[in-house]
Amino acid sequence: MHRTQTWMIVFALVAAFVTVLTTALAYRSLHGAFEREFQGRLEQVAGIAASQLSAEDLDDVRQLGSGSGGFFALQAQLDPLRGVTGFANLAVLDTNRTTLYDVVRGEAGVGAASAYDSLAHDSLAAAFAGRVTAARPWRVAGVESRAAFVPVRVGGVPGGAVRAVLVAEAQPAWDPELRRLANRLAFIAGLSLAAIAVLTGILLRVTSRQLALERRLTRSENLAAMGRLTATLAHEIKNPLAIIRGSARRLARLEPEAQRMADSVVEEVDRLTRTVGRYLQFARVEGEAGDDGDFAAAFAATLDLVQGEFAARRVALEREAPAGAAPVPLDGESLKQVALNLLLNALEASPEGGAVRASLTAEGGRAVFTVRDDGPGIPADVLQRLGEPFFTTKAKGSGLGLFLTRRLAEGAGGRLEVANRPEGGATVRVEIPLLRG
Repeated sequence: MHRTQTWMIVFALVAAFVTVLTTALAYRSLHGAFEREFQGRLEQVAGIAASQLSAEDLDDVRQLGSGSGGFFALQAQLDPLRGVTGFANLAVLDTNRTTLYDVVRGEAGVGAASAYDSLAHDSLAAAFAGRVTAARPWRVAGVESRAAFVPVRVGGVPGGAVRAVLVAEAQPAWDPELRRLANRLAFIAGLSLAAIAVLTGILLRVTSRQLALERRLTRSENLAAMGRLTATLAHEIKNPLAIIRGSARRLARLEPEAQRMADSVVEEVDRLTRTVGRYLQFARVEGEAGDDGDFAAAFAATLDLVQGEFAARRVALEREAPAGAAPVPLDGESLKQVALNLLLNALEASPEGGAVRASLTAEGGRAVFTVRDDGPGIPADVLQRLGEPFFTTKAKGSGLGLFLTRRLAEGAGGRLEVANRPEGGATVRVEIPLLRG
């Protein structure tokens, strides 16, 4: 993956993280603001109500219970307050944690143990110690409640002895709104993440196309430069070759020994001319049509040609060839060049006593030429660059063999693949479509 694409993905991940984090912080901030406002209001109203309670009314309820005047006085004070504020309940608890008055339970609650002692024990204890506290939210029957606990002091004077605790319980009306807001924020965050993903995908696709276009442009420029260079070199080499060939033909008219040597010169000049002609393919337009050839015949001829070289280096050459012809849209000389390049590369990679396995098979309407060697394999960084023009790891290599092989295969509608073998060595595979009929 290109560095630009990597940075795009990193940026997208950071943007997604920031989006989620911002949404979560926004919700948390709003939730905290609502909580603080609600808690402040709860404590304020409860504090005002507690300051208006009479110690005599509380003592009256302690002594006479629900039939006392103190009970009715508390009822007259707290019941209307609950209706005005919308609180879930208002209750007054004695120092022994029993109920002096409970708006919801009425007379039945007087003298009974309070549920608030178990629901918010620590907050209730703090209130009896003289501190105004707000309990943590609790949930009963699926309903979440909050409560403020305010000390009721003797004479309503700050610092006076705590005679009771006023409990103001409420169920915040903003909870449903906050949940709807959370859903909206989650929806917006989801849309943002989807937009980031789509935009990143589009940018990656555009970048990939741009990088591919740049690579093709660079390759075309390299090919054009090589074409001009090769055409110039071929022109300069062909002229001396023509003179040498003509002179050798004239020498052939002399004595028999000279004739034999002259014939050898002509043969080598012709071979060199064919080699120059093959390199002139760099100057041709890619995909230009050529003659058809028989891959099986070229395969057999090339194996016979290199057999002696393999024997000299003590490397076994194992072959597997088809029984019949393998017609492909590539001329015979080019097919021989393809086979020769791959076989010689495998020979150079193989140690003495090793083996090279060459096969030509038909698979799915394609002629498949495969060469396997027992060499050390190909490093990953080198494997990625194989087939690039002028790239070679050999001291005397030109870096054009595999490039020309790949170009010839692709020009005929085929492909070249190079891979390392798990057991060691490398496999090179050339596929070219077979001609029908």
